Amino acid sequence: MHRALALFAILALGPAYGQQVNLRLPTENRGLLTGDLAGFYMPTDLNNKPPESGAWGFVRNVREFPEGRVYTRFHEGLDIRPMHRDARGLPTDMVKAIATGTVVYANDSASRSNYGKYVVVRHDWGYGPFYSLYAHLATTTVKAGQPILAGDPLGRLGSTGAGLNNARAHVHLELNIMLSERFNDYLGAANPHGNHNGLNLSGFNLAEFYLLLQKNPRASLAKYLHSQPQHYRIMVPRKGAGTLPIVERYPWLRFGNHDLPSKSWEIACTRSGFLVGIAPSNREVSKPTVTYVRPTKLNHRYYTLNRLTGTGSTASLTASGERFVRLITDNF
Repeated sequence: MHRALALFAILALGPAYGQQVNLRLPTENRGLLTGDLAGFYMPTDLNNKPPESGAWGFVRNVREFPEGRVYTRFHEGLDIRPMHRDARGLPTDMVKAIATGTVVYANDSASRSNYGKYVVVRHDWGYGPFYSLYAHLATTTVKAGQPILAGDPLGRLGSTGAGLNNARAHVHLELNIMLSERFNDYLGAANPHGNHNGLNLSGFNLAEFYLLLQKNPRASLAKYLHSQPQHYRIMVPRKGAGTLPIVERYPWLRFGNHDLPSKSWEIACTRSGFLVGIAPSNREVSKPTVTYVRPTKLNHRYYTLNRLTGTGSTASLTASGERFVRLITDNF
């Protein structure tokens, strides 16, 4: 095992951080917890696609190669079917907060985002701020700044947003960290959603965490996140004596002593780009450099949201990858 990879892996077994996390599902649909995935997930095509196409992860746009099959399109959340419809066939399910928190954003314009009408709630469990996002709502019933208890209604399930119709109405649910608190500076263009733009929110496999909590209600969120498999690591030059802003927000990302001088930071990411650790390094690099990638037979573009390119155990950043690094390091 690569020395830096071993360091991340060993430290990930350290003490848990923060408080116990209690989550509820956003609607009455309990199919995830009972094993009824066909009744839980809304697929991308009701006639031709499996329910898993509505799950989190690389579950869409399958491509066949001589070397094997790969799903190249990443889905950021869980698409949950409605349980109830009225006489006209419109969903009547109310979408409710999965945990206590504060509404930080409510987009009530269906045309301003691919998410359609959506709500973002901030939660604080002692890990740094996490953000649950509820998209494709027919209506929103809350405003930014409003305190929310777990189970409080946020809006009605619907089909607003790009490419949806009433037959495929669902609530798209995410639980995220915020990549930058300066997203408007990064985007450099009109951005009506501020820091709560979906491009600035990075999530994990919430369905898997729900199932973990079902088995062990005291499961640690930090330990779960640290257990996520590293797909690649990027080393970036260190600028200044302070640590990165994202580590200040999320202390569970901190590995090693960030208070001591170092020449660079090494950032560990999952395949989807979710951050699982950041450590100081005395290796000197002049620009962001890929230091590890999980070997693959096909081009790494297919496995990393087009952020890395190359094959085997060799990779470099694409233009998209370089933009991603600038965002997570606030270097813009």
